[in-house]
Parts: sequence; C-alpha cells; structure tokens
Amino acid sequence: MAFRSIWARLNRQRASFGHFGYYMFTFAASVPIIISFNTFVLELAWIQGASMYPFLNSEKDQTTRKDVVINFKYNAQYALQRGMIVTFWNPLKPEAMTVKRIVGLPGDVIKTRSQHPVRTVIVPPGHVWVEGDGGERESLDSNNYGPIATGLIIGKVTHLLWPLHRAGRVRWWEYADKIRNQG
Repeated sequence: MAFRSIWARLNRQRASFGHFGYYMFTFAASVPIIISFNTFVLELAWIQGASMYPFLNSEKDQTTRKDVVINFKYNAQYALQRGMIVTFWNPLKPEAMTVKRIVGLPGDVIKTRSQHPVRTVIVPPGHVWVEGDGGERESLDSNNYGPIATGLIIGKVTHLLWPLHRAGRVRWWEYADKIRNQG
C-alpha cells in the first residue's frame, strides 16, 4: 500500500515537471552522490610513466595508452601492508598524484638506493617508505623525498581495468616477500 502511494506521488511530480524537467531534476540530484562516491570511496585512475614497470604500464614501449586502475579511497591510510600499491600526493609536487609500492612500514630499517644521502633509514611512526618497481632511474620515490606521511595516501590500487588482457585484481601480497628492502 505504501509503495503505491509513493509511486503515485512520483507520477504526479513527473507530470508537474514534465518529462524533461523530471529527468533533469533526477540527474541534478544524483550529481552530488556521484561526486561524493568518487571523492571518498573509489575512482578510476589513469597510470602513466615507467616508475611501476613492469607491474603497471608493461607495454610502455609499445603503446602510448595508459593503464587504468581502480583506486579504492575508503580508509586508505589504514591497514597498510608491505607490497601494497598506493596512490598519494607527491611531497615534491603536492598537486600531483603518484603511484608506488609500499616497501617499508613504521619501524622498518630500509637500505636506501644510491640517490638517498643516508645508507639506512628507520621509517618513523605514521610514515611509510614507497618505491617504484621500475628501478633507480625510472622512479622518483622515497629515495628522493624520504618516507611519506600516511596522511598523504589517497587510495589503494585494487584492480587493473585496462588493458583488458591484463585486467583483474591486483595481487600485491604476491610481491610482499620479493621486496628488496625487507629487514
């Protein structure tokens, strides 16, 4: 009974707005929901550059297409683990989103690469050490700007959507034991 009264009320509203007005109202009402979902829950992210090669952009030398991934943003700063691929605001260019793999958690002793001024670093509380899979020359990462605060983390890369032949869940845990810096 209640469903019929709601349906009747919606039909009356649609009649008063007209079909175009009704659809415009519905569209306008859905825009804030879509924006909130994109801002706080998940978004599609286009990954470019060779810093995460070969895991992401494995066809960097064959095409100019970018990999498309799902960037899961809800509670992104929590339950971080070694091997996860995360997106974060770049400390050197705060307007730029960057994607890297977590190689060090708070308290870990990290053996840095040659461009870092200190040979070993202890990751401080509230920070993580991130590096690209592409090696020293391809990646600007924690070896250049030090550990990043977990507050800079925007999201976790959970799925690869494009290219289609590689689409699927990102199995970051398979890489956790292969990380160079584990101490």
